[in-house]
Amino acid sequence: MFISIVIYIITGFGITECRTIGMVTFCLLTKPFSFRIHGYLIYPMAALLFLHIALPIILRFTKRDRIHSQVPRGGAVKLMG
Repeated sequence: MFISIVIYIITGFGITECRTIGMVTFCLLTKPFSFRIHGYLIYPMAALLFLHIALPIILRFTKRDRIHSQVPRGGAVKLMG
């Protein structure tokens, strides 16, 4: 996720400041190429953001189910005599 955000920022800067980015990248990152990469990066970033949000939620529920499955059935457990 971090790498895609960094590339997204660099390509956005390549769109707005094409001369500066062109000099820094030795003309590898031109304005049209930056615009194309910037447009295509929205799909992997959306997928990674979805995974970043959904995975902890899914793991929390699966961990919770494992904990609840270990509780004995038949009422509360008496801890103190």
